[in-house]
Amino acid sequence: MNINKTELYTKLSEAKKKALKTFWLSAGTIGGISIPLIIYFRQPFFLIFVVLIIIVLSAVANNNYSKIYKKELVAPALSEIFTDVVYIPEKGIPSSVLANTSMIYTGDSYTTEDYVSGKYKDIKFSSADINIQEQHTDSDGNTTYTTIFKGQWMIFDFNKTFKSDLLLYERGIAIARRGHRKNENNFEKVEMEDISFNKKFTVYARNSLEAFYLLTPNTMEKIKKLKESLSGGLIFCFHNNELHIGLNNYKDLYEGNMFCKLDIDKEIELVNEQMKIITNFIDILDLDNDLFRREV
Repeated sequence: MNINKTELYTKLSEAKKKALKTFWLSAGTIGGISIPLIIYFRQPFFLIFVVLIIIVLSAVANNNYSKIYKKELVAPALSEIFTDVVYIPEKGIPSSVLANTSMIYTGDSYTTEDYVSGKYKDIKFSSADINIQEQHTDSDGNTTYTTIFKGQWMIFDFNKTFKSDLLLYERGIAIARRGHRKNENNFEKVEMEDISFNKKFTVYARNSLEAFYLLTPNTMEKIKKLKESLSGGLIFCFHNNELHIGLNNYKDLYEGNMFCKLDIDKEIELVNEQMKIITNFIDILDLDNDLFRREV
């Protein structure tokens, strides 16, 4: 990575010190006010309240540090690997983009950030972190949320043209299961010829013949290879001549942490590894190979 490490360390170190100072001053003030109240009233509520406030203060301070981290480290790193890069940390992929595939359930709560778009090997892509939650209300009216997907959603140009949609997902991924149920009359379950593939993945298609066209034996082998190199559940949606891929790894990418010791080499290595989530899909699936591009 072509970057002045000394300059980067200085900028991140200053941002980290500022964020930590703000946090400890705020936490100290809240503690100074609250501790006498906790001792006097002896109510657990006060302690819980203070803990919650400190957690919020920590998140706010770390978010301020993370903004500098993304500007000074992540953005330059993305520009070295990808071309035509657009990186907007506070933006993401709208829920409507996923919903328009008619194959994915976008839940009751949907948040997204760290939008990246660009080209790699001349393949256009966009990517963002997404978090999908489902709301539950018990008989007493208490509401809780369950996370059913947290990870990365990526959209790639695909090297084959196709006319109908296809959904492929690892067994147990809720947003894919519920998505296709809304369109059961339009999708049919397809058993592929690869028995080991069928044990790991479920396939639904609007046109079973097109499923075999898109999921060739070679492509299925590549998908299995991808699975071995990644942690987290996989979803593939073939829609409008694009390939949507969801990686349910319960991680947010490109986040700085003000509480961790600052090691520039490790931070650069981490960001490079995170970018491989995008490049590996293009490399292993060979998305830049248009040798077999044709109309169905």
